[in-house]
Amino acid sequence: MRNRISDALTDILSYPGLGHTPAFGQLLAVVPDELEDQLTIENTGNVIGGYQHIPADIKGDCGLEGFAHDGTAYQCYACQNWNDFSVLLDHQKNKMTADIGKLLRKEAELLKIMGDIRIGIWNFVLPFWNNNDLLKHARKKQEEVRKKSPKHVTQDFRISVITGEEFAIETQALARQDLYQFDVKGEIPDSVAAVAKWFDDNKGLEMAENLTRKSIIIANGKSENMRKKFLNRIVKDFTKGQVVLGRLELELPDVYENVIQRKTFREDELESECVTNTSVPGEFFNAMLAGYKSQLRGVSGISPHAADLLAREAVADWLLRCPLEFE
Repeated sequence: MRNRISDALTDILSYPGLGHTPAFGQLLAVVPDELEDQLTIENTGNVIGGYQHIPADIKGDCGLEGFAHDGTAYQCYACQNWNDFSVLLDHQKNKMTADIGKLLRKEAELLKIMGDIRIGIWNFVLPFWNNNDLLKHARKKQEEVRKKSPKHVTQDFRISVITGEEFAIETQALARQDLYQFDVKGEIPDSVAAVAKWFDDNKGLEMAENLTRKSIIIANGKSENMRKKFLNRIVKDFTKGQVVLGRLELELPDVYENVIQRKTFREDELESECVTNTSVPGEFFNAMLAGYKSQLRGVSGISPHAADLLAREAVADWLLRCPLEFE
């Protein structure tokens, strides 16, 4: 059966910029834009066609992203390039005002689109908000709609402000079917400071000594500068990947467990492979990384980009802790 909440969620997650956390200057999308707005989720309590997307390409969206047949409507908004919470609030209030105005002006059009369905709840879906003044503004706009009594809304019409956190269960279900993919595009920049801190924190410790020793073997015949670049790359892959793993565990714990299980299983295979390997260490390293990337790309619920980051984290971890060994 098709779940109207899950259909609405896919519409919402498909909206550019609807991520989970704010960043000064921008809101970063963690969800791919190319997801379709039709998906299949087993749910015996809902029927096929329970959610209706409203395309905005030709005649506009009428102040709605879409609506469910129970009268629940959704409108998405992701403010771009803000660097101050007051600016964010102003943009969110202005967007709500504009879309509620559109909802009222398009009464005749929406009556034709929705038929006998009446909007009872208008959900304003945001990646992030943090000011109660937005709720006060919502109450003001809500009363304006009630006073005008348009034919396409209920007498007790109300506005709710929600985020993707409202759909945690549905997101997990989508991820299991690979209809939602975790990603971290642009969110974790390479940090020279993070690499330097790692080396400082691990100076003289076993992991740092393991990495130094193995880098000499893998980079055999290369310049000292190339070897140092390799060292930095491995530490970057490890520190960056640890952040990605942490976010994945918070957002999609089931998918996280799948990734960890695969990592553990692959790690168990490495001991014998390192003994039987007869190829050049650098070639073995590259082949093993490429192979594990391919494996993780088969995991439902993570993007190819995230799979590559997680594969690099695993290989870096194995180098540091010694499951991946060279002589």
